[in-house]
Amino acid sequence: MRKNQIKIGIAAVLFFTALGSAFTTQAYPPFLKKAQKFGARDCLFCHTHAEGGEGWNDRGQWLIAEKDRRNADAIDVEWLKDYQESEKTAEKAKDKEKDKDKDKDKSKEPEKEKP
Repeated sequence: MRKNQIKIGIAAVLFFTALGSAFTTQAYPPFLKKAQKFGARDCLFCHTHAEGGEGWNDRGQWLIAEKDRRNADAIDVEWLKDYQESEKTAEKAKDKEKDKDKDKDKSKEPEKEKP
């Protein structure tokens, strides 16, 4: 009797874990790999959080809207070829790249001795 209760308990835990993970929205590593040809370096390409998940930037919101517009079951990363970045968004991305480059240059310079 006790063994059956343990088995049922384990089965229930596994079932609810699988069910819960089915409803989780996260950045999907294969998406990132496919998006690299469009310039993606990390999850921030479409998400507002570095770890992905909920919270999308303009590009991510565009993909969601595109999914609805096309009546698709899932997002296709290949749609990114049709994405037109707004001037404001493109400017922000360029500024971020410049800041990263400056930080890299600073880290390569030897530290000067202070008097």
